[in-house]
Amino acid sequence: MADLEAAETPLRPAHPLYSEESALAWYAFIRDRLEDDLQAAYPLADEGPMDEYRKKRKEAQAEHQSFLDAWAGGDPEKIENEWWGLKNIADQWRTHPDFPEQISDGTLPCPIPAPETGHPCVKPVHPGWTPSEGHGGGHMWQAPRVTELREQGVHFDAGLLLSGQPAPYHHPKDCTPDCLQWRDR
Repeated sequence: MADLEAAETPLRPAHPLYSEESALAWYAFIRDRLEDDLQAAYPLADEGPMDEYRKKRKEAQAEHQSFLDAWAGGDPEKIENEWWGLKNIADQWRTHPDFPEQISDGTLPCPIPAPETGHPCVKPVHPGWTPSEGHGGGHMWQAPRVTELREQGVHFDAGLLLSGQPAPYHHPKDCTPDCLQWRDR
């Protein structure tokens, strides 16, 4: 029984941004910015007061190693916490062109798919935010076909959708006087 449990793979988080590759990208970004800061402070010397640089670099190395340890352990909550530890250190260089995450202009789509179906979230990431910061409120996952129909302006009974039941719909050109949208006009 113990051998069977040991053979199981650890759980991985559902969030697509928390990965070994993204943690390495955050760590490399932090390391490079610290070296840039050091070079800016001491452009002519390789020696001098490097204690702060060494301290910050060790902190970044420790955060990266903590992430790798959490990843190996498979606990999604620890993985997320350690990933955010790296991102929080890097946030001081948010305006740098090599920042590992895109900054949204308000049109960046949410990268989190629905866990059960994989449908995309239709809420955009707020302007000035990154995909990992997401958007306010919960996700609104929607099948691509539903998005297409809504863009066409179809009429449907939203209350019936909330019950989890399929809802009939029709296009505005096919509207009848008993349609809810017709009565609201």
